Amino acid sequence: MWSLLFLAFLLLLGAVARERRSRRHFIDGGSAFWCRIRTSGGPPRAWRRLRRQWSRRMWARWSGDELVVRRGPVFDRTIRLTARVSPVGVYVVPPGEAKRCGQHPIAVRLWLRDGSLVEVTATEAERTELVGPFLAAAFSDLPKAPVPRREN
Repeated sequence: MWSLLFLAFLLLLGAVARERRSRRHFIDGGSAFWCRIRTSGGPPRAWRRLRRQWSRRMWARWSGDELVVRRGPVFDRTIRLTARVSPVGVYVVPPGEAKRCGQHPIAVRLWLRDGSLVEVTATEAERTELVGPFLAAAFSDLPKAPVPRREN
């Protein structure tokens, strides 16, 4: 009886160690950030279970024009979403809509290769990691530069 309990404990300990190692490997592989994702239409082909409500927090990073999302706390699954920024670009999420993403979460609307539309949100501090290769979209809401005065 004790040997089975000890064996189960060792298996659990090994699973936790493997998960931590794989998560650290994912984070160290690039500019990873915490995010939440939802669909704005039908779910993408690569992620059939994605819903219209914000997902739980998960790690993501950009690899070229692909958003690589790490799903699952124990079973290490990554999903690659080839995307481009929609014309809406980056916007501020209304307060209270995306939980645990800071007081002023930033979201980006992405068109995927299969034609589906997803939204990804992160904290305001992770704005540049969120937009990845579409850096100009992150600064679309900045004020215009001051116009120099003409002296007569």
